[in-house]
Amino acid sequence: MSAKDPFEKNKFPPLLHLTFILQQVSDDLLTKKVGVGLSQTRIMSVLHSSVPRSQRLVASRLGQTEANVSRQLRDMKKHGLVSIAKNKKDGRQKDVTLTSKGTKTYQNAEKILKTQQSNLLRLLSGSEVKAFERAAHNLNVQHNLEH
Repeated sequence: MSAKDPFEKNKFPPLLHLTFILQQVSDDLLTKKVGVGLSQTRIMSVLHSSVPRSQRLVASRLGQTEANVSRQLRDMKKHGLVSIAKNKKDGRQKDVTLTSKGTKTYQNAEKILKTQQSNLLRLLSGSEVKAFERAAHNLNVQHNLEH
């Protein structure tokens, strides 16, 4: 690690460091290529079907607060990516749907992320990819067991 590396001083755990770097690189790439960041892409991934989703469900699925999701959705609405309407059964709830522009943006973002993943995996040998996939699977299983 270089002296300019912000994690060197804090002795940040390597796996968390890697996660941070991958998120930052993905966020920058998506922002430059499609005009939305990783957080908004994650929201769009929850909304990608035509069925309206409640703001509460989006927050729950992403492990975020409703306030955080609400702020992002307002910005996304301003840019024509989502439509937001009061729920017909419960006026306190808001239903969110991707617009056609939002759907296209999400599809472009998904392609970019898949290409990025493919490019990153090419840096690893076949046995390293298998070990990485096993580790990711085990971490996901453990996470699901805890929740």
